[in-house]
Amino acid sequence: MSLFKNKKILVLGAHCDDEVLGVGGTILKAKEDGAKVDVLILTDSSSSQHLNDLEKQKNRNTYFYECCNILNVDNAYKWNLPDMKLDTLSHIEINKKLEEFLCEKKYDIVFVHHPNDINKDHQIVFDSLMVVARPVPNQSIKKIFTYYTPSSTEWGGYSSSTQFLPNCYIDITKFLEKKKLALLKYKDELKEFPHPRSIENIEHMAKFFGSQVGLLAAEPFNLIRIIER
Repeated sequence: MSLFKNKKILVLGAHCDDEVLGVGGTILKAKEDGAKVDVLILTDSSSSQHLNDLEKQKNRNTYFYECCNILNVDNAYKWNLPDMKLDTLSHIEINKKLEEFLCEKKYDIVFVHHPNDINKDHQIVFDSLMVVARPVPNQSIKKIFTYYTPSSTEWGGYSSSTQFLPNCYIDITKFLEKKKLALLKYKDELKEFPHPRSIENIEHMAKFFGSQVGLLAAEPFNLIRIIER
């Protein structure tokens, strides 16, 4: 039985492109298996990097929705909180906003950043989710997975206690090419190989993680919590 069949899934990220970098192939698989998949990006994703370039800021929004369309996402949400500045907002402010959203949507499964990513926004998104998704009575979220974000996850863990250690692998062999196609929508963000955020490296990493478990290509995840009733 599929992990995703008839489930409501949220892919939660700090920045536009996190969704496809970490979970793109899995989104496609979940949709094929009959799941409803939404994506929520918390920040504007470009105001820090392109402070005085409104055209590039607008393009980043366009790329996000075009990418989600290729991934067959049901609903793509974007909040436009300050890019690279989530630490300037109070923790409770983010928590309350996220809690209102999740209480309304009632997701079964959430994919979120690894808590020890080098990117501070990623860490804050994880922390807020874990507050809001506490396993209290009537909590709809039964499974929480963290995902691997190239050029953030591998640079953030400096000890065995903080490293990303996947214990769940999703076969994306048949979806890898479409994941790459979706990623190409972020043409302004892609780098030349051997940068971690190059198309070549995305393919190499999928094959690398797949080879760890006898698959041609896989996306790796760390299962944080599972509740079965």
